[in-house]
Amino acid sequence: MKLILALGNHPPKYHRTRHNIGFIALDRWAETHKLSFSQAGLFDFVVFRQVVAIKPRTFMNLSGDALKAALLKWKVSEILVVHDDIELSPAQLRVRSGGGDGGHNGLKSLFEVMPPTDLKRIRIGIGRHDVLPAEKYVLDEFEPDELNGYEESLKLICKFLDTFERNDFNSVLNEYSKWKKSYSDGKAVGIKSPKEEKG
Repeated sequence: MKLILALGNHPPKYHRTRHNIGFIALDRWAETHKLSFSQAGLFDFVVFRQVVAIKPRTFMNLSGDALKAALLKWKVSEILVVHDDIELSPAQLRVRSGGGDGGHNGLKSLFEVMPPTDLKRIRIGIGRHDVLPAEKYVLDEFEPDELNGYEESLKLICKFLDTFERNDFNSVLNEYSKWKKSYSDGKAVGIKSPKEEKG
């Protein structure tokens, strides 16, 4: 069984915040397959074919507790984490294996359970604010039309998650690489060419 873990804060008041774009992406994927989440202690989950997908019911900084509980419940061969990244521009995507936490409290908590090299990642850019401190900005709700700019990114993430379910993370990396090579102008609404990425 493969595991998809989205990062976010569970209470309803956080549902539309930037820090919860991982939850939003996983919810979108579940909707495309008409899946409903069930509750199991520290997380909500769906099982679909060869993958189990979870959303921790803990707060972000305790996400590792949910991961630990999931690893006790299922025998997991690969873990793919979907999360927000303040260092990437809004709607920008980066797919990678390993890497540091970048100050992300959810990742810090996961790294207490698993080494970074064992966690594959889909990073979703939320950008920074010119004035607001990061801890305030990430917990603010998206503006009413702001999420519209993520539509193409969310569709692409759903495609990557399907590839992960059918095959493995290496297949996701290959698909991501092909997308990078085929992406020519970087001007489509809601998504940016990887050539524009920095760092």
